Amino acid sequence: MHPSLRKDLTVTDTTLDPSTLARELSKRWDAQQTGYIRHRAERFATIARVVEAVTEDVERPRVLDLAGGTGSLGHAVLAAVPRASLVVADKDPALLAIASDIATADPRIDVADVDLGRPGWDEHPLLAGERFDAIVSSTALHWLQPAQLVDVYWRTADLLAPGGILLNGDHLSYDEHLEPTLRRVAAADDERMQTETFSGSADTWDEWWAAVAAEPRYSRQVARREEVWGDDIRIAPPKVSLEFHLSTLRSAGFTETGTVWRYLDDHVLYGIR
Repeated sequence: MHPSLRKDLTVTDTTLDPSTLARELSKRWDAQQTGYIRHRAERFATIARVVEAVTEDVERPRVLDLAGGTGSLGHAVLAAVPRASLVVADKDPALLAIASDIATADPRIDVADVDLGRPGWDEHPLLAGERFDAIVSSTALHWLQPAQLVDVYWRTADLLAPGGILLNGDHLSYDEHLEPTLRRVAAADDERMQTETFSGSADTWDEWWAAVAAEPRYSRQVARREEVWGDDIRIAPPKVSLEFHLSTLRSAGFTETGTVWRYLDDHVLYGIR
């Protein structure tokens, strides 16, 4: 286990340069997120392979990691498609700061402060120019209100080049009335995964944020999270179904929709423009 992933190291080595510090915190983020998402690495690898296949004839693919946090998914795509360029878009000030510090070491990566809940988010200078060949997201869009999700899907359709692909990996719960058995199975599986992960060395959600807040470089951005997120930081929006996602993509003009990967109630859904 990498030393930066040990729970007893709440504060990372202060001698690290900003880029290295950011990468260490991002590794801890990945370990923490894996505790909540079984097969997260497989989900990322699937998304990356599909982007690689869809963009094989594009000389320099443009990729947008939407609500990308520290940029973990986008970096996985770049590993599969090294000739691509990447924009990591998010609204969280701390995650943006970490993503920006990581990006300083890679000229292929830009970071954009984008709030998907605000009208006109797609007019950001890094998004409004040449169209993207792939837009990816993971474990993020379920935090949008249903009307905001509809807006995002319609706007992503306009951001994509013809033949471009949107890939969204997310947790879409089984219906408690129509699918109660598999809902229980998925909930029990989630609980087992979290028990296995967090009884070891990985941070929990709260522990990871405490570690970031303890870093002088990011403490101010962590303090701003409440201001940026408002009530959205505490109140989860209503859940919507897989069919809601797919029908919204179709109505937005995506010509092909469906799923490319699934494990219980974790999905990677797609739309081709």
